[in-house]
Amino acid sequence: MPGLSDLPVWRNMIARTVLFYVVTGAIWLYCRELLPADSAAAVTQATTALQQTGPVPLAPLPTAVATVVAMLTAFVTALPVAWIYTMTRRKKGFQQSVVQTYLILPVVAAAIVVMVKTSLALAFSLGGIVAAVRFRTSLDDSKDAAGIFVVIGIGMAAGVAPEVAWVISIGFNVLMVGLWASDFGKPAALEGKMAERKLERALATANRTGMFLARMDDEVLKSMSPEQLEALADRAWRRRKRNDPDLADGEATEERPHYERMLRVRTVDVERARAMIEPRFGGLFRHWKYLGSVKENDLRVLEYGVTMADTVTPGVVSDDLGAIPDSPLRGVELR
Repeated sequence: MPGLSDLPVWRNMIARTVLFYVVTGAIWLYCRELLPADSAAAVTQATTALQQTGPVPLAPLPTAVATVVAMLTAFVTALPVAWIYTMTRRKKGFQQSVVQTYLILPVVAAAIVVMVKTSLALAFSLGGIVAAVRFRTSLDDSKDAAGIFVVIGIGMAAGVAPEVAWVISIGFNVLMVGLWASDFGKPAALEGKMAERKLERALATANRTGMFLARMDDEVLKSMSPEQLEALADRAWRRRKRNDPDLADGEATEERPHYERMLRVRTVDVERARAMIEPRFGGLFRHWKYLGSVKENDLRVLEYGVTMADTVTPGVVSDDLGAIPDSPLRGVELR
């Protein structure tokens, strides 16, 4: 008997998300009609809460039931966000811990909102406790941080107004799919007079190899599209083969090695980081090559060309390297 994962609509992430919204939205509307509601009492209760320090009992439902409903709503509305996140990050890769955080944070936020929304004293106490806690977590992509804010907002809305949680979830997913499908913000191809000017500035340092390559990277390669970079890499590989007198004639047309992804490791100590992570590469990648390091803000970024082993996923790589104790690493990214 075929399972749920065998259905065509379930394998298509966008179709699955739309179907999930329709089904869960219909269930919520049906359940809401069965629940007692008293808007006037709710407004009076919220106003009274601002004038006293003790908690006020919830009028419509027992507190425990209200908490369960809020947490369930937060999970249901955050799950499609996690689905769309994994779909839009397939090319660059993603960390499993980030996906799980997208589901954990809104559930916790919803429970906290139910607890503190009827007590001003509890809200201030919770703020003081959170301020005393320090977290050291770096995200590979600024969109990950935006997603974290969104799921927190979903959790808060689920504890107060579940309809708002649905709107936030749907709106964010529509925006993310639109940006992903249109590839919005992609650098324009390097062509025309701009390409000529950048190439001239790079050629001015051609007599010094190291400076020339750095200038070429900054002036030309940085502005090229992915398709142009791929074509240039193929042509450069073939040219090197032809210009090497020690190679046999038949080897001149050999294709360049293909690395599936580029691994970028942010660190504060290049040599120490390489000594700690490279011995682990044997179990993660079929083959790899160190491509050098670049400066990024106050850190150095080690760059590797890698082809992952058959059973290894981007999340496994991030979790494995991130679990190194006392390491100088400040972030791992697969592109």
